[in-house]
Amino acid sequence: MDENEKKIIVTQAEISALKKLIMYVKFSCDDVESLEYAGSYAINSFFDKLIAIDYLGDFERKFYDIPNPDNEIAVTNKINKYQHDSLNKMSDETMREVFKQCLHPFKPR
Repeated sequence: MDENEKKIIVTQAEISALKKLIMYVKFSCDDVESLEYAGSYAINSFFDKLIAIDYLGDFERKFYDIPNPDNEIAVTNKINKYQHDSLNKMSDETMREVFKQCLHPFKPR
């Protein structure tokens, strides 16, 4: 095990709670400051690990392969609000990457 890796024991209830929290930050929270967390590589990696150990397993992975237009709209609206309110505008390339990371684990259409 790498010195940066840590092991913890979590219950299924804790796994479910953490997944719900991450999904809330990504798709339900309107605060543009949440983009920092919604698009975080570390949080996305942790979410993937939660899916891997969740009792729903393969079913859940297949679910996330289905495009979710409502979540795409929520992420787009949050990014657009950030762009409107911010003095620092993102490039088109950066916006595409932020969109992709914020939409994770869903696949864009």
